[in-house]
Amino acid sequence: MLRTIRLILLAAAFGAAATPLRAEDVRPEGKWTVNPSLGFLLPVRLGSLVPLANTADVPGVDILLESKGPQAAFSLGRRLGRRVELQLEASAGRAAIMEDVGIGFAGIPLGKTQFSEALVWSLEVRLLAGFGGRVLEPYLAVGLGATTLDIKALDSRTQLGAELGAGLKARLSRHLRAVLEFRDSISLFDYFADFRIFYAMIYTAESPSFQHRLGARLGLGYVF
Repeated sequence: MLRTIRLILLAAAFGAAATPLRAEDVRPEGKWTVNPSLGFLLPVRLGSLVPLANTADVPGVDILLESKGPQAAFSLGRRLGRRVELQLEASAGRAAIMEDVGIGFAGIPLGKTQFSEALVWSLEVRLLAGFGGRVLEPYLAVGLGATTLDIKALDSRTQLGAELGAGLKARLSRHLRAVLEFRDSISLFDYFADFRIFYAMIYTAESPSFQHRLGARLGLGYVF
């Protein structure tokens, strides 16, 4: 009996020595996270100039906001539980205001030209809810904050903004995470009213109530 107990104790000691990483993996993680990332956003329509019904051969004009480089973001997060995280995030990216002119006189498409350079930046509070395993953790995100559109040739305006996202965190070590996220960045700009745009009286101006800028980003998170 004594010999059996000794064998069990030896086996337990050997097992503990042979698997030190398992004990480390289950230790509590840090409560704070920092997450730098780079991403892109697809073009979005800010408004349109629609010719009046009694005009002939007058082209319509779509006003587009297009990215001219990657969007950089940085967030500081605080874990509220195993699966829930609250983040404060700032992001910025270069853009351009494009005028896409439709079919003009004699049926000739006039094409797209740049009206002005622009800068888009935002500050948001985000709430992340994760689910799944410890190595791969899918999550959903919702955010609310303010977005600033600074148009070089016009002016700068700030409006409420929101965000919906879905992503995946991949655990690289106890402290490092690779993060891939697909997102819908929502802004509430009224282009013609906010920037006091004047236009010929042969047009009527149409602006969407809000803009959806779809995109994705890849980042690296550090937990401490």
